[in-house]
Amino acid sequence: LYTKHKEMWRELPFGVDIERFAPRPKTQDLIASLGLDPNLPIILFVGGMDAAHYFKGIPHLLSAAYLLHHAKVPAQYVLVGDGELREQFESRVEALGISSFVHFAGHVSDDELHSYYNLADFLVLPSLHRGVAFGMVLLVALASGVPVIASDLPGVRTVAKHAGFVVPPGRAPALAHTLQEAISMGGDTYVELSMKARAIAEKVYAWEPIVERLDAMYKEFAKES
Repeated sequence: LYTKHKEMWRELPFGVDIERFAPRPKTQDLIASLGLDPNLPIILFVGGMDAAHYFKGIPHLLSAAYLLHHAKVPAQYVLVGDGELREQFESRVEALGISSFVHFAGHVSDDELHSYYNLADFLVLPSLHRGVAFGMVLLVALASGVPVIASDLPGVRTVAKHAGFVVPPGRAPALAHTLQEAISMGGDTYVELSMKARAIAEKVYAWEPIVERLDAMYKEFAKES
């Protein structure tokens, strides 16, 4: 239907609250409470850790962290979320010998969530398949001025390509390589990418212009009917 009648389709994306999620300084108290090193890059993951969200790809992120550790690429990882698989993931971290720089934050309240995004230098969404069709966490990261690294999947890559990197799903070495590329980015290049992330959120994904476009559509359709 879309191929034959493209003129009949209009697209409106999901939106994000760009006032609640915005670029802000890192909270030093939070860095201390998580046991983070303020001098190392912070890679953030946000997502469920239950069986229903197995496709989020956390094991591949942990494998990538292990590969980077042995390649002597300095980084630390904060995983926000909870569920029955968390204990399994923590055991894997112990087995890989990377527990000193992989931190499980557990469930984070809505009131605190923005502080975790502001901690991050990059957000990673290592989804395995199309169970993740869009990735709201990517929008929140962009609004926070945080570049993203996400799997090359329909919908997900549409958001990630604006200000970040896409990687083949389910391939830890490829994810590790992209993380290393991102971490090695020069300061000026990173600032430019961060500013681009925020600009995209304001221009494309802020609720106000989305609602205005929806309102215009309704008015157009009302006239046509």
